Amino acid sequence: MSTKRFTNLMQGKDNLLAGNTMQEYTVEEWYLCWIRNFKEPTVKRGTLDSYNCMFRFYIGPFLGNIKLKHLNSTEIQSFYNELAKNDYSKSTITLIHALLTNLLRYAYRMGLMEKNPMEMVILPRARKKQERRVLSREEQQLLLSYIKGTEIEMIVTVALATGMRIGELSGLTWDNIDFSKNEIHVLEILKKQRGGDFYKDTPKTGKSRRTIPLLPQISSKLRKYQQLQEYWRKAGHLPQERRDLGHLVFLRENGAPFSDLFLCRQLKKAAERIEQDGIPFAPITPHCLRHTFATRALENGISAKVVQELLGHSTITLTLDLYTHVMQDTKTEEIQKIADLF
Repeated sequence: MSTKRFTNLMQGKDNLLAGNTMQEYTVEEWYLCWIRNFKEPTVKRGTLDSYNCMFRFYIGPFLGNIKLKHLNSTEIQSFYNELAKNDYSKSTITLIHALLTNLLRYAYRMGLMEKNPMEMVILPRARKKQERRVLSREEQQLLLSYIKGTEIEMIVTVALATGMRIGELSGLTWDNIDFSKNEIHVLEILKKQRGGDFYKDTPKTGKSRRTIPLLPQISSKLRKYQQLQEYWRKAGHLPQERRDLGHLVFLRENGAPFSDLFLCRQLKKAAERIEQDGIPFAPITPHCLRHTFATRALENGISAKVVQELLGHSTITLTLDLYTHVMQDTKTEEIQKIADLF
């Protein structure tokens, strides 16, 4: 399904299928109806954007034109197998499966399908996610030295010192920082629609709303950064500043907010500069900064429960599953405490 066609349908009238009998729905038409009537009133805008991207780029092109009454488990299984064949990760296929399951469950319950084809579908074996890239202590200092004086220096520094997600950092306003207590309050996030505009959204989960202590040296850097930003503002050097988003802490040199894509490109350029100087340095992503913070915290004896709270994970299991490499090293060190007994 083309992006233009999808957008036109999404902007259509509420009753997208006026004049159609229920038996004539295609998967694409039912998806648009389902989103409009069952999801838009109940889920966050960011969740809707994720659903739309998954349908537009994965489900729609393969299954969109098939009528619901003709859709069967064989076609869906073939779709999944094709995804696995094209080397999509297990997590990507699982997300697509969750969306499709929800979509067709509603269709079946409303009598649009004689049976639910998802009951006979199995997830194929797919490649596992690559091991998460974590900066070593030396790499962390090297990166900070190479981005010194650039527009990403401050946001990267705070990311490494707090473990905040990039959306949380880019949506942070000065009102969210309590300098008297050296604390950051994570209350909202900034998102950017694919090909669209920035907008504020609520954090990922309830646990994502949290308070993060600031190291004194990071708090001091932020105070100086605030003063510099105010100077830029008064001097008219922030022509594109988005006042409707609040006074954002992190702004690009042109006054625009930071996006994940922009930061990703800048980190890639920094890694390339390091490599050009003859120092081996694998590429990194913005999320690598969060993983690096968590790894440093666990390496230095901060409990997994506290790391969970700092990261905003909904369960401690998620924290431990993500950082098993650190926990294994910690176990090896800890067991030495009973060595004298033997």
